[in-house]
Amino acid sequence: MLPDMLEDPYVEAPYAEEPEPFETDDSAATPPPHPAYRTTARISIPAPVPMPTWIDSEVVRLLAISSPPASPLSPWSSPSPQ
Repeated sequence: MLPDMLEDPYVEAPYAEEPEPFETDDSAATPPPHPAYRTTARISIPAPVPMPTWIDSEVVRLLAISSPPASPLSPWSSPSPQ
C-alpha cells in the first residue's frame, strides 16, 4: 500500500569520489593569537618590610617612659554646659 520510498527511508548513495585525507604541514607555524585574545596575568607581591629587632633593654626602657594620664573627656565629646 505504501510506496517503496516510505517503506525504506534510508537510501545509500555512494560518493562520486572518496575525499582525500587531511594533510598536515608540520613546517607551517601557527600564528600567534591576536592581542585582544591574549590573556596575561601579572601579580605583584610587595617585598616584606623589615621589622626592627628589639632588644630586651630597649623594651624595658620604652615601657618605663611615663605617659600622661588618660583624659576623661575624649576629643569628640561635646563641651560641658555652663
